[in-house]
Amino acid sequence: MSDFDNIGKLMHLKLTDIEPGEKFSESEFIIKAAAETVLQADGRNWIPVIVKEISDYQYQVVSNHFVYAVAQQAELERVWCIVVSPESQNIEQAKILAREVLPKVNLNTASRNTILAAFRYLISEPSSALKGVDPIVATNRIAESNRKTWSNFNPIITLKCGITKGKKLDALAKVFFISSLPASPPLLPPEIVSIKSASRDEIFTRLSYLSKSQIDGFEAIDIENSSDVIFSASKGKWKSLNPIYKLECGIDTTKIKALKKVFSL
Repeated sequence: MSDFDNIGKLMHLKLTDIEPGEKFSESEFIIKAAAETVLQADGRNWIPVIVKEISDYQYQVVSNHFVYAVAQQAELERVWCIVVSPESQNIEQAKILAREVLPKVNLNTASRNTILAAFRYLISEPSSALKGVDPIVATNRIAESNRKTWSNFNPIITLKCGITKGKKLDALAKVFFISSLPASPPLLPPEIVSIKSASRDEIFTRLSYLSKSQIDGFEAIDIENSSDVIFSASKGKWKSLNPIYKLECGIDTTKIKALKKVFSL
């Protein structure tokens, strides 16, 4: 019979049924002294070892390796354990909660507050490579960047936020990882319509396409206002799209070419 249905339960397991997990090192004194406290508590470890089941009634340590080492030193017959579900994300969480590994956050999607907290943590470390970096400046410039498409940390070098290639950039991997979202399929361009006869909705739809597609900086334009201004303008004598830049609706001469993708006369 298997104990897989005991996941999440506190169990008093035989120490001989538990295999060590990753290599663990700690001062011999610390382990011996801790073992004495366990023996003084009638051989009960009040902090459980976290294990996963590897076969019927056979387990392996995945977290709280220190407690397991102490139980061995104390030569306990049984040790209190919690059996964790063996999925990698669950084991990783157990290690993080036991402070055995540092949590990492996805820099592609992390909030500004999370990025700032991470920088302050890194900078506060002794001998940090990021000493001298202003965490607020670095955070603001990263948070304001288009991080969703980053595949590595290299774009940070161009932000001029005090983080240069080498030790400073490499230090970020301690608390950040990169996992960019899959690129969305390109939007299909709408049918070209005459700027002179287009309805307000037709104008808005086409300007919105240019904005969402991030063509020639249209993503920075107030599409609602631009649509209102262009629709309300007197266009009967227009011989080209050039008069649009005179409407002061955010569309300058450099963007007129992009308008030709969706408008005609």
